[in-house]
Amino acid sequence: MMNIPKIIILSSEEDYWEALYVDGKSKFQAHHIEDGQSRLDFFKELIEEYGVGLGDIYEIGAEEIDDQEAMECGQFPDNFNDLKGEYTF
Repeated sequence: MMNIPKIIILSSEEDYWEALYVDGKSKFQAHHIEDGQSRLDFFKELIEEYGVGLGDIYEIGAEEIDDQEAMECGQFPDNFNDLKGEYTF
């Protein structure tokens, strides 16, 4: 099992889908996880809610294998460790 960051924002290659993972668990998935607010305000909320710094939030693109699976299933897996791609932080 890999050591993953506190907060990960995973985006599909086509930017059609995003997932917010906290401690490796999917908390929210949508076309735009910031849900109508600015990306900056969304990050500020994450920092306040989870007591992390900006450096603890990682935005990454999904590997092709996970992107394809998300398109077929309609979402990314509930657990970050269930992704099949190789991710490094």
